Amino acid sequence: MKSKTSSFNTTIFKKNLTHHWPIWIVYLCYLIVVVPLSIWLYANNESNYIGNVPLTQKQYYVIGSALAGAGSVIPVFIAAAAAALAVFSYLYNPRNANMIHSLPLDRRELYITNYVSGFVFLFVPELIAFIAGVLVCLANQITCIQYLFYWFLYMAGVSFFAYALAVFVAMLTGNIFAMPFYYLAVNYLWIGCMKMVQNISSLICYGVSDTWTSSQTSRLSPLDYLIRNLVMGVKYDKDYVQAVGVTISGGKTVAVYAVAAVVITVFAYFLYKNRKIETTGDVVSIAALRPVFRWISGICGGGLIALAVSALVLEYIKVNEFISLMIFMVIFGSICFFAAEMVLQKNFRVLCKKRIAEWAGFVAVVLILLTCFRVDVFGIERKIPDASEIEAAFVNMDYPVCVSKEQIPDVLELQKQCIDSKDEYLSVYKKGKNYYYTSFRYYMKDGSVFERRYPVSVTEEALKDKNSVAFKLTALETDPDNMMKQVLGNGYKENDYYSGYLTVYKEDGESDVYTFSRQESTALRDAVEQDVREGNFDYYQLPAVYKDGQDEMYTNSFSISYYGKGNDYQTWDYYYNYYDYRNARNDNVAHGDASGNSYIQFGPKCENTVKALEKMGVLSDTWHLYNYDELDEIQKKTGVTE
Repeated sequence: MKSKTSSFNTTIFKKNLTHHWPIWIVYLCYLIVVVPLSIWLYANNESNYIGNVPLTQKQYYVIGSALAGAGSVIPVFIAAAAAALAVFSYLYNPRNANMIHSLPLDRRELYITNYVSGFVFLFVPELIAFIAGVLVCLANQITCIQYLFYWFLYMAGVSFFAYALAVFVAMLTGNIFAMPFYYLAVNYLWIGCMKMVQNISSLICYGVSDTWTSSQTSRLSPLDYLIRNLVMGVKYDKDYVQAVGVTISGGKTVAVYAVAAVVITVFAYFLYKNRKIETTGDVVSIAALRPVFRWISGICGGGLIALAVSALVLEYIKVNEFISLMIFMVIFGSICFFAAEMVLQKNFRVLCKKRIAEWAGFVAVVLILLTCFRVDVFGIERKIPDASEIEAAFVNMDYPVCVSKEQIPDVLELQKQCIDSKDEYLSVYKKGKNYYYTSFRYYMKDGSVFERRYPVSVTEEALKDKNSVAFKLTALETDPDNMMKQVLGNGYKENDYYSGYLTVYKEDGESDVYTFSRQESTALRDAVEQDVREGNFDYYQLPAVYKDGQDEMYTNSFSISYYGKGNDYQTWDYYYNYYDYRNARNDNVAHGDASGNSYIQFGPKCENTVKALEKMGVLSDTWHLYNYDELDEIQKKTGVTE
């Protein structure tokens, strides 16, 4: 009589629960701390509430604050890896592997039983934490428990994907120490490769800057993507004072990964079904993936080392970037290639005709790929974003200018002109003078940053040619409104200037600090604006155009302090942290009233500013303004350094 087949073995399931109990107990303790215990602590800590706070607001604050910590996916991925490693640990020991597979159990039954066991290690603690959290909420009269249910669904979905991925990785190797490294590599391989491509292109491609940021494409790096897109916390009002709800975002992302987990689970089963017991202990258990292991090790490992060594060499020796990278890539790529083969073979003797032939192909591919970057086969140098995809655009020659939406097409045309002038600009660059680096920085609607940097020609001829990039950029920079933002900050029209100071010197080098009153600060601000309108600041703010402006600038830069109306910024800060200001997540951005300081450097051509200082009595026959060379000469003669 034919025996009944089964897809689940209760005995193995119970053994897994009792034998590997520390994993699910530790995970359960963690969840108890971050969910029910956190809710209880937040609910009973009166110092979190100021004044007579409505009950609803307290509830949102308590639940949102607790979920902000409980929503972290890093512990989930760690627990998933530990669970998968535990239930399939017999695959990494030859004796255990032979013993388990000699039992009257088929591989489907073993796979399903162990798979379910490991997932229970994650799911049940999350369910218990959810139930305990609900009970704590009810005990503290917190009724918005639906957010706890959302948390439970999100964490269950993340756990399913993280565990499925861990099981899949566990099938790729027969070495227990290799599995955690593979798991981490799978989660960050895409980001790492994209970052390496960006570094290579920025080193050997014209105009490319190292400004790569992970965006929508990093879904292939799931841990990073979930960290950035699965957000839980307190939702505040526009003034960031009152809690008005609980933020939980990323549901669609979790759903997509959960669907992917089903596919990964099935694929991992077929890998397990066809896995050879003889591969136990091997770093790679799938024979077809061994060449992939060698090539990834050679390209990624060799590429990272080659980039680091090239950067170090180029800092001290002037050599061709492309030749340098190519030589180091071949050397270190080959070393990593054969090192990977040694790990696979567990032997230092790996040189054979077959492997040498594969290595030759590897080197050929590396050289071809680098050459493709060099001749721009992939269109990296020529790439220009579409205006409809850009949220904010900056151009930066002497200082950053944030252009209006209407000016974005003009800026894109300027970038195209820089690309078309490649030969001319590189020729000027190689001569080592009459060029100035200019950056085109775009903040895209998908959250990424696109930037290109070119050595723009700033010869006298180029600066006078109305069709040149230098002339057009200078026109943007000398625009009074842009110059005022550079000198006094974005909110110069509305800011209330109330104080400031200026360091002045005697003829013997002795210094003193003069503090401005509110009236004097306002008068000084008006004088600065008048100088800007007359173009007097251009000489000191545009070093690309006026080569001597920096030398003639006074060392006596002054500061004026102001109150603003919120979200104020300085041009350089805004240039590098646009998304922070847009999202109002920067600690330096205040809501409502905003205060700040403008540090202003000026020189003799700023006649109105100098006259205002003289009228205030700041400057006199005793106290003077000096440029850096003058002050340095005085200090050398007198020995006074302050």
